[in-house]
Amino acid sequence: MRDAKLERREKEDQLAADIIDECRVQLMLKFRFLDRALWRMGLEPLRVHAAYPLATDGTRVVCDPPRVIARFQESFDESIRDYLHMVMHCIFRHPYDEDHVDREAWDLTCDMMVENAVMDLCGSRFESADDPARREALDNVRMLAGAVLPGKVYALVKALVQTPDGQQFRGMGRSTLNEWHALFERDDHGGWPARNKDARKPGDGGEGQGEGLVEDDEDPEVQGDGIHADSPEDSADDQMQAEQQVAAGQQDADDGAAEDEAGDADPQDASDEPEGPSDEADEANSSGSADADDASDDAAPPERDRPREDDPEADRREWEDIAKQIEMNLETFSREWGDEAGSLMASLAVANRKAYSYSDFLRRFMVQSEEMVLNQDEFDVICYTYGMDLYGNMPLIEPLEYKETDRVRDFAVVIDTSESVSGDMVRRFLAHTFQMLKSSEDYATEVNIHIIQCDARVQSDTKVTSLRDVDRMMEGFTVRGFGGTDFRPAFDYVDMLVKRGEFERLRGLIYFTDGFGTFPEKAPAYDAAFVFMDDEAREIPPVPPWACKLVLDEAAVQKMG
Repeated sequence: MRDAKLERREKEDQLAADIIDECRVQLMLKFRFLDRALWRMGLEPLRVHAAYPLATDGTRVVCDPPRVIARFQESFDESIRDYLHMVMHCIFRHPYDEDHVDREAWDLTCDMMVENAVMDLCGSRFESADDPARREALDNVRMLAGAVLPGKVYALVKALVQTPDGQQFRGMGRSTLNEWHALFERDDHGGWPARNKDARKPGDGGEGQGEGLVEDDEDPEVQGDGIHADSPEDSADDQMQAEQQVAAGQQDADDGAAEDEAGDADPQDASDEPEGPSDEADEANSSGSADADDASDDAAPPERDRPREDDPEADRREWEDIAKQIEMNLETFSREWGDEAGSLMASLAVANRKAYSYSDFLRRFMVQSEEMVLNQDEFDVICYTYGMDLYGNMPLIEPLEYKETDRVRDFAVVIDTSESVSGDMVRRFLAHTFQMLKSSEDYATEVNIHIIQCDARVQSDTKVTSLRDVDRMMEGFTVRGFGGTDFRPAFDYVDMLVKRGEFERLRGLIYFTDGFGTFPEKAPAYDAAFVFMDDEAREIPPVPPWACKLVLDEAAVQKMG
């Protein structure tokens, strides 16, 4: 006879899996562009000491069956929103972010960004009772931070987190943070790969294990609105009630999805099939939960139940590919979503921006020259040692005392000193640039670098001939200008320096700016690159075809130097 406790746990696991599968089906019927994301991760039941029913490490969905069932009994729409919230974290690649060191502030920022996108996307579908309070809180954040974008929200929340207890920041304190945590949190972040680089999976034990994801061998007691597993009989009654609600919820939700498919509530499918309801909607309307299960199986990609090797970097790349596909879909075939997908599109645009290596970028300005150094690449050790052995102190082949190398020697750095650029940001950028010049063998010790400050006209020109003098130069460096922005005077000035012979072999010019300006009409005789500051809230201006563009966000520059 099978153990009653084990059998009860198996029934709970199956019921929780059915609930999550139904959440996936209803989300796919409404948001077709999310199909890959909804079914990418396999499901793993695990009873854990966590405050929320769901967690993920980007590879699998870890669910606590009793909590999943309790959440479903509370509200099917809340269960759907929980799952969508967790998937959105992966689409935005929040679990893989290692750049934000304040864990509490970044966790809350991620939750706020996800809920902002989800509320706009869902509209009147899958509503939550707390949505009005969330919108009010986001309006306050928008007023204080300027926009609901990751960098701005993180800076605001971080300031609140670091405010001492009993004090306030802009009229807010710890009580405000507690309210935001209660409003926006829906899943556990303890298994995120950025937190647990050595973790194998959430709740597997061992070093690096996710916080709050320790498996509990005993039956959990869920407090508050959850279930209390006192006995197998009580649990069986709860399961029977939940199963009946699942069946009823499937029918009601599928009927609603069918209406959306057939009517104007889902303009995407109405535009695809103008003559009548879609096949999926008819099947959902007529067959109920059985067809919903079939839809789940049909929509699931082949890797759904296939065991996966844990590789966070591979998972991150796959989620990046999914996010780019969603962004492209929304920009083209699903343009009818309009304002409903506005917050999602804004977050995807930030998440999908390509990260650049500024060090690799600088190496584009290398030139070939001869260096007085032993050329080990062309040195024949055998002939050298044979001659020394044969003649005592006469090698047959001497090592070459010079070699051809690619080095950065001559180039110009132009700093936009208009009012929109902070002096601290300029100093960090210059300090980081020279730090790379000094630390890498790709850069020559003796250089010819002109640091030019320019707004609407050239304000100053500081010449650096040796990297040994950089520290002294940076100590007395001051930012001058703070006028308008015009790129042409700096190019005219550098052209004049070239004619005067100030540069022996100018390879290129780097223009550090964050604003819009007037570009030269003609391409210069050297390479030109514009390094833009990205504040997430605006479109980066285009550059002429003859120039290249590099975008650095403020967080990257803050880590420079």
